Amino acid sequence: MNYTHLHQQLTTLFSLNKDFIKVPDSDVCIRNLDFYSSFQTSLLKNGIFQNQFGVEDSKIEENWHFKYPVFTPSDKKNNRAIILLHGLNERDWSKYLSWATYLAEQTARTIILFPLAFHMNRGKKEWSDPRVMNVLVSSRKNMYQNIIQSSFANAALSDRLSEDPMRFYRGGLQSAHDLIQLLNQIKNGNYPLLEKDTQINFFGYSIGAFLTQIMFMANPGNLLKKSKAVLFCGGTTFDNMSGTSKLIMDNLAYRNLNDFYLHTFERKSDTETKKNLSAPLHSVVKSFKAMIPIPSFSKLKEKGLSRLSKKITAIGLLKDQVIPAKHINNTLKSGHKKFHFQLHTIDFPYQYSHENPFPVYNSEKSALVDKSFEMVFANVSGLLK
Repeated sequence: MNYTHLHQQLTTLFSLNKDFIKVPDSDVCIRNLDFYSSFQTSLLKNGIFQNQFGVEDSKIEENWHFKYPVFTPSDKKNNRAIILLHGLNERDWSKYLSWATYLAEQTARTIILFPLAFHMNRGKKEWSDPRVMNVLVSSRKNMYQNIIQSSFANAALSDRLSEDPMRFYRGGLQSAHDLIQLLNQIKNGNYPLLEKDTQINFFGYSIGAFLTQIMFMANPGNLLKKSKAVLFCGGTTFDNMSGTSKLIMDNLAYRNLNDFYLHTFERKSDTETKKNLSAPLHSVVKSFKAMIPIPSFSKLKEKGLSRLSKKITAIGLLKDQVIPAKHINNTLKSGHKKFHFQLHTIDFPYQYSHENPFPVYNSEKSALVDKSFEMVFANVSGLLK
């Protein structure tokens, strides 16, 4: 596969407003499906919705009803699928279109690109508007001294998390709920493109890898008993991530977020929704706390990782500054004899970053990127096939 050429083709062709898109020179088709999150309804039943999300976030309709792309390897209903989870603070699917096409072709699985709460097309349009966000950047710089890595791309998330760091938890909680809703839909045979009880694997990238770990540790409703996962540029605990980046969040937002979850979150979360969540989400919350990690949940982390060590493979990048490969190794190895994770640390012969592992070049460098992409995703396809 010529990754660079395919990436450019798909970026031009793709739109969430189209119901059907044929990938050029391939049997793969993209179908954009509707999703209605029932998270709001489940919280309303317990009388905790506004207390949980706040009035402002509850009114973001895009977060409750949205479209998401599904890549099908043929026009027949499939009985095998992969759910692909993206990174933090991403607003469009461009990066992932070629990833999903390759996986669909090589594994013959249906690839579901599922957006996390308040991400991709689940957020306000203004969050992606450079003109509007640059005003917010100026405001944050005037308000706070020593702020760095502030940009129009990370301004919305930085401001939202600075205002209320619990949004990270609440968004993750809704994302977990929506994934459970999706998995149950598929399991019960209510999914238009998949057969009942379809076998589902996961490909988690960056914060999507973090959520994948949490979901696998929690295994809500035993839905992931037969699933495997590959974690790309992910696999570490929260405290070993470094979210300061012009594409993720500024240094002030990250410092406040890190301090909150390491020192305040456990007490805050216990008073907010502990008694009102469903049993599956209770297990997700415990696994989240284990992966921060909160010391009192260390045994849960050790037990969970030990149980998952033969189900999960992690791929880290040597020059990744956001989720360093050495920290992935430390988390998944931990010197523990019960951990048997497959871990791969790789490097590419070109400039890359955590946020952009496969940059698009209009030069001879593109051949190096194409070769590196093929190397990584051929391995991923073999693991998830």
